[in-house]
Amino acid sequence: MRATASYSEESRFGLRSRVGVVSCCMSLANKITLTRALLIAPTVICLLMGYRTIALILFVVACVGDIVDGMVARARDEITTWGKVLDPAADKALYVSLFCSLFVMGEIPVLPFALFLFPQVALGLGALVLRFGKQAVQSARIIGKLASVASFAALAFLIARWPGAIIILYVAIALTFVASADYLRGAIRIQSNV
Repeated sequence: MRATASYSEESRFGLRSRVGVVSCCMSLANKITLTRALLIAPTVICLLMGYRTIALILFVVACVGDIVDGMVARARDEITTWGKVLDPAADKALYVSLFCSLFVMGEIPVLPFALFLFPQVALGLGALVLRFGKQAVQSARIIGKLASVASFAALAFLIARWPGAIIILYVAIALTFVASADYLRGAIRIQSNV
């Protein structure tokens, strides 16, 4: 009987420790990031079904959430490794899924689509290799933030069918390539220090 009681207590303590880890990972900032990620599917569906205004609103809400989650993380001192991985992953998933949708709809030519997609996939794979191979995560830098802002503007213009969208897209592509080179340089530095 005593063995059963101690096993039960260990189970409870094991459960508690796992709950503690989950609650640590699920800070308010990370919950906002997950909410942004959950907006991806409805945004894409609205865009593909022709509800462009709703798609634009959902997209803007998701992007505002990107700003808010960063502010919350810094204000509440909740910057976590999980958040450093989840936040850019949500951004990339949002941008890539919308660009793919617009490409399938015939609204983005092949060349800018391929030029945008290549560094996004490369950055995502590079982040995974660093995270799981070297247990390292790179923090966001200003050039990456500028590339995100340009990508946001390009997508907003493309979704709304405002003039100048393709020009803004090429600016976003150029900044993304510069951000990718900066990220690669940082990854090489981390690799050589580990």
